[in-house]
Amino acid sequence: MFFRKMKRQPSPPTHDELSSLDSEIEKYESLIENAPLKLLEQKERERHMIPALDDREQRQREKRFYAQMSKGQLINERRYRTRNIVLFVLLLAATVSLCWWMYSELVRNGVLS
Repeated sequence: MFFRKMKRQPSPPTHDELSSLDSEIEKYESLIENAPLKLLEQKERERHMIPALDDREQRQREKRFYAQMSKGQLINERRYRTRNIVLFVLLLAATVSLCWWMYSELVRNGVLS
């Protein structure tokens, strides 16, 4: 019971602990002081560098893709892409014709002059 009531007094930090704490404090202070300069340098670097081409990766992927495919697979792939293009053109034509019909109806009824 006596030992439970007794509180331990914290021991004073040693010289090594103090020096490590001081070095950490200095490190963080220098980090805080140099942060704006690093940000400015990074912004300047980004401003002066030319970004990579977006389609370069796409071209490399296509090269690898066509290098791995056989002739029959290429024909099937072209057929599939052609079918998708035809469907897209049909969708586009239907959308344009619908918009034209709506416009002509609005003009005919006097909503648009």
